[in-house]
Amino acid sequence: MPSLPQIRVHANFGDLSPSSHDALVVVYSEFADFCSLQSASISQAIETVQPFAKVDKEFGKAVVLVPTAAVGGGRLILSPMGSLADDTDDVRKIADAVKAGVLRAAEAGARRPAICVAQGLPSADEVADADYSRWVEVALLAALDASYVTLVVREHRQSTGTTELEKLESIELVAMDGSVSADELDRAVQRASAIETGRRLAVDMGYGDAQRMTPYNCALAIRDAVKGVSGITYEEIKDLDVIKREYPLLYNSARASFSEPSTWPCVVKLEYRSPAPAEVQEHLYLVGKGVTYDTGGITLKIGAAMRGMSRDKLGACGVAGFALATALVQERRVNLSCILAFERNSIGPNALLPDEVVVSRAGVRVLINDTDAEGRLVMTDPVAECRERIMAARAQGDSKPAAIYTAATLTGHVIRAYGWYGATVANGPARKGGFDRRLAVSGLAYGDPFENSIMRREDYSLVASKTDREDVYQSNAHPSTQTDRGHQYPAAFIIRASGLDKHSLSAGAAAAIPFVHVDIAGSAEDGVEPGLGLCAITGSPVATFAGAFWSK
Repeated sequence: MPSLPQIRVHANFGDLSPSSHDALVVVYSEFADFCSLQSASISQAIETVQPFAKVDKEFGKAVVLVPTAAVGGGRLILSPMGSLADDTDDVRKIADAVKAGVLRAAEAGARRPAICVAQGLPSADEVADADYSRWVEVALLAALDASYVTLVVREHRQSTGTTELEKLESIELVAMDGSVSADELDRAVQRASAIETGRRLAVDMGYGDAQRMTPYNCALAIRDAVKGVSGITYEEIKDLDVIKREYPLLYNSARASFSEPSTWPCVVKLEYRSPAPAEVQEHLYLVGKGVTYDTGGITLKIGAAMRGMSRDKLGACGVAGFALATALVQERRVNLSCILAFERNSIGPNALLPDEVVVSRAGVRVLINDTDAEGRLVMTDPVAECRERIMAARAQGDSKPAAIYTAATLTGHVIRAYGWYGATVANGPARKGGFDRRLAVSGLAYGDPFENSIMRREDYSLVASKTDREDVYQSNAHPSTQTDRGHQYPAAFIIRASGLDKHSLSAGAAAAIPFVHVDIAGSAEDGVEPGLGLCAITGSPVATFAGAFWSK
């Protein structure tokens, strides 16, 4: 990956040098907010735009570039946010305005934009469902997103001799009139830089098509990204016999891919250890779904349903990105154990078939009803491994809190239920401990909102076996979008088939294990199709995980 643009932050507008930037992007709620700025350093720019406002009552209500010698580079970009304290407003309004303004600056030829948020932000008492406490990081991440060039484009440009692999050289951000301390600004730069680096790993892999990002190539990309990063170790499992023994559900789901070695499955393990063991407050076990292409298997996706299925690996990509970001900031309060299950769900003569009964790592007999419900299969045995490791650590006297999270683009139902938002589904111990709520709170602060869904008894009864020939049903035979509670009940399957059902609230504190399934099918993409192309990839849930699990 190319280096990020240089980031500089200033606590006062007067600290911004005209020679350091070639465009000034000003974001505000109302044009009057910009005009009322009291800083002498920007007064000439305000005077420049006043004549336009006098002849155009709509001036300043949309992104506009005003040529003026009053700012660096002669480019003043006004980018309105609109209101920030109404019922549904949140920090995404800042992100949208910053990104739109920076993109306009880049279109004009700027490579070193400066960004100014020209007003104070609402306090917690003034809003209902908004959190502006991370606005500096959100603004920086939006500017970095505007600068990002995807891996597939970078590789194409390199092959044709083009050298521009990043849109921007530098980014400056001004927090008006000392509203944020210098220490807070420096910390925000450190966090945003790490989050963006992790997010770019996730997005780079996500944009790779099924041939560019095979299971092995995904593993290679992760290995190269974490190489030399302090505190993180990498392990890969490619031996099919080992996968068959340790992860039988993944192995059987991937059987049709065995005819072509380049599409064989693999498992990547990442371990991160805090540089301060005495300060560790929890151990997170993260499992990511890495289906590099999903044909549906024998339960073939028909019509246009296969389109975009090279993105079915974004859960594993996001977990890898978060692990990298955590290591880059040398986070002290957490340890991480990540298991990323990569496969291609192919179709062929040796494909997994409906009616098969496959025994999971936990010894649970699983009746296969739909090979297109492969995501829950590839994650279940890694979840069982995490369960085993947590209980083994407790048996050895490790009393640190531990929890398991799965991340996956698992169901279309979550999009039907919530639109382009992610959702959590938690077991009893996680609900009681507020583990799912932590993600919702963090997502709100970072502009990646999550909904908290709740498991009900119907989710367990749907997958409960009604005969003695199996222990659990993998799914029904219908798409999740045509199934009641289609994004909730898969979590019940994972819990039952992994043996986590033995670690519920009724097991008592010594045996209970919090588990949160994170369905990012809605949040992993922005939901905006550019013509006949695919949606942009967001990098969710890297920033949300950082906000939930890192030190404040």
